[in-house]
Amino acid sequence: MSAQPLIFKLEKLLRLNQQLLKLAEAKTEALKKEDLAVLQQTLKQEHICVSAIKLAEKERIPLTSAYLGRDHDLTLSACIEKAEGEDKVQFAQLLSALTDVMDKLKHANKLNQQLTVQALQFVSLSLDMLMPKEESPAYKPPGLSAAAQPKRKSLFDSKA
Repeated sequence: MSAQPLIFKLEKLLRLNQQLLKLAEAKTEALKKEDLAVLQQTLKQEHICVSAIKLAEKERIPLTSAYLGRDHDLTLSACIEKAEGEDKVQFAQLLSALTDVMDKLKHANKLNQQLTVQALQFVSLSLDMLMPKEESPAYKPPGLSAAAQPKRKSLFDSKA
C-alpha cells in the first residue's frame, strides 16, 4: 500500500491539533480577561475540534494497519521504520510536528487548568466573605432553642 493516504490523514490530524492549540490559547486569554462569552464559544469550538480529531484518528488506524500489514504497534515510529525515501522524511517531519504541537497543547491545558482553579478559589473566597459562617451545630447559647437560632441564608436555591 502507498503511504500517501496515511500521510494525508496524519497531515489532517496535525492541522486539527494545531487548531486545538489555537483554541487552547484563546481559552487562556478568555480566562485571563474573565470573558465568559468568549470562553463559552471557545469551549464549543474546542468540543467540535476534539470530535473531529477522534474521527480522524479512527480513520487513521485502518490506514496505518493496511500500510504496516499488521493490527498491532500502529505507531508513527513503526511507519518511519518501514518507509523509504521521501515517505520516510515526511513521516519524520510529521512526527516532529505532532510531538511539538502536543507538548505545547499539554502546556496550554495545564495553564488553563491552573487559571480555572484560581478563578474558582476566588469565587469561593468571595462567597465566604459575603455570607457569614454558621455557628457550630453543637453549640447553643444558653436560653436559645434550636428554632430561635438565626439561619444562614443561601445564595443558591437547593430545591432547584
